[in-house]
Amino acid sequence: MRSREDSTKQIRRRGRPKKQQAVLEHTQKESEQPEQLVQPATPEIVAQAHVALTDEQLAYTVKEEDLSQFSSYLRHILKHDHMEITRVARELNVAENTIYRWMNGRSEPRQVNLKKLLDVLPQHVGNLAFAINQTFPDVLESLSTGLSEVQKDIYCRVMELAATTMDDDARQWQITQAIFEYALLHLDSERRGLAITYAKLMPAREDGVHSLVETTLHGNYPWPFALENHTYLGSTTLAGTAATLERLQTWDKISESERLQVEVDKYERSACAFPVMHAGRIAGVLIISSVQTHFFANPITCQAVIEYAQLLSFAFREKDFYPFSLLNLRPMPDLTWQRAEISRSYVNRIVAYARKMGISRQEAEFHVRRDMESEFEEIGQVHLQQRLSNEENIEQK
Repeated sequence: MRSREDSTKQIRRRGRPKKQQAVLEHTQKESEQPEQLVQPATPEIVAQAHVALTDEQLAYTVKEEDLSQFSSYLRHILKHDHMEITRVARELNVAENTIYRWMNGRSEPRQVNLKKLLDVLPQHVGNLAFAINQTFPDVLESLSTGLSEVQKDIYCRVMELAATTMDDDARQWQITQAIFEYALLHLDSERRGLAITYAKLMPAREDGVHSLVETTLHGNYPWPFALENHTYLGSTTLAGTAATLERLQTWDKISESERLQVEVDKYERSACAFPVMHAGRIAGVLIISSVQTHFFANPITCQAVIEYAQLLSFAFREKDFYPFSLLNLRPMPDLTWQRAEISRSYVNRIVAYARKMGISRQEAEFHVRRDMESEFEEIGQVHLQQRLSNEENIEQK
């Protein structure tokens, strides 16, 4: 009898009631899960998890061509990085499911979240702002707090460089860089997309100056940070019009029918140009281009362009300025065509000319640039006639 009782006790010690065993296994499973998942599995939570999984799958299966530029780029930068998605959702105070819906295009962010997204993803701010502007035009502009006036510190810096830099070339470079870097940060602090370009007058021919040539550029995406190709700006550009009329010129895509110029840069939605002058003479034109429409509708912005152009005049020598009466600007080819042609042949032509004439590369570049100006002038006239003919045919139809 004792042995049977002992056996019974031994069996009971080895096992546990089914109910207790189930509770223990459930507790062990919970302890193995991340802390944030330890919560009652209510029907609402189960349903939410199911929807989140569906949206997450859609975020990576929807075809690229079916997505907006914003959704496509957001998916590109977040990819399958669940930790990053969790961080972004937490910073924006939204559910992770909401981020997936933005990525798959099933919903759109509120305006305030679009602005916050630039702060949450600072390493992608340039490209992201561009994608937002393309998908949600004018949203970021409507959230802008406004532009401040040009501050005195850049005036002090330019005056210091003008007074203390002895070498002409060094003074030109240092003042130009200081103004461009300051202006780019001032006018496009959120890196939505802006370019600042200086185009100087080409040397005068017997009948005057035929074009300007781009020499310096600082830009935020989608423009390159520095100038890649030195295109010619003629009478059919905003810069050419500003030089000819001796005053500020603006252009906006919204009022294309009222524009004075024909040529518009690839990413431009608005632009402003003002001559760089000294003692009633002109050295070139400062051009500022933006991916935003209405960017120069604010008088403070236009005044900033004028002031930066005036400051830029301290970078140049007296001989760099020409009388306005010498301007005889001619049409130049389409800017996209110019960049392709210059990229293809410019450097090779300089090298070949230097070898042929036995001169330095700098001297050869001067001659090649003048030769290309003449060639482009002829082609520009043909392009203009073709464009006018096409517009006339469209009007007749």
